[in-house]
Amino acid sequence: MMISVNKAFYLSAISLFSLAFVKGQQKIPFGVVKAEEGYANVRVPKDNYRKIVDKIRMRKGDVFLYVKPAPGETEWLWIKYPEKQDTEKPFVRYENLDKEGMVNKERVAFIDQLPQYTPSKSKNGRSLIFTDNNNPKIPTAQRNKVIIDVYPSNASYRKMEKDADGTILTIDKVKPYGISKELPEGMTEIKSIRVQQVGRGSVFVREAIKNMFQPTMDFNNISVAAIDNDHIFIYMVNGSGENRYTTLWTIREGRVAHQIIYKSPE
Repeated sequence: MMISVNKAFYLSAISLFSLAFVKGQQKIPFGVVKAEEGYANVRVPKDNYRKIVDKIRMRKGDVFLYVKPAPGETEWLWIKYPEKQDTEKPFVRYENLDKEGMVNKERVAFIDQLPQYTPSKSKNGRSLIFTDNNNPKIPTAQRNKVIIDVYPSNASYRKMEKDADGTILTIDKVKPYGISKELPEGMTEIKSIRVQQVGRGSVFVREAIKNMFQPTMDFNNISVAAIDNDHIFIYMVNGSGENRYTTLWTIREGRVAHQIIYKSPE
């Protein structure tokens, strides 16, 4: 029996976008709005998927988590995304993806589909360097770079709060990631993230990297990608076992705008 074109497309979409969950669930399928018009509508249906009861605009560079193809649709994806603050803040860390709905697949892209920066390490092995080599016409010295500095942690000297079971709840009043009850021997943390662009440059605010423990040094678990010079993304899978977590930072116009942290145990 022949499968209809729409059904075949739907099945291929499932296969394609479910691929990110294969191979031990190493990657989380994060996507971004790439529409040249600067926005994409998230449609929120009720009862019947074709009955639209609300529309929310996500602007270019906004990040979401892909869930599945929208049931009964071939051009729409079902996504989850963070609820935006009423008042725009210089930096926001999101730990929950509370909103969900449908977005047209032509207006978005997945992080691993965007132009990728070339990874390398510093001579001392403590810094991960990502360089935008996508346009060979740009002189090497003028190419965009993102530098992630990873050093031994001094968390053992900082103030901790634990629950009755001994789980570390906060370090310096901020929730930690990559650890649970004990501080591993030789534990590392992100000390700084630097953005280097011609005419602009910045160091991430402390809130954007605080208590990011056991960051990966494996280039299979980290990438830097961009839509354009104004929208750059850093994706990392950090920690291990039950303490593994995925984090994604959005750099907008040279400065970190927000971060999503998604717990992803192995």
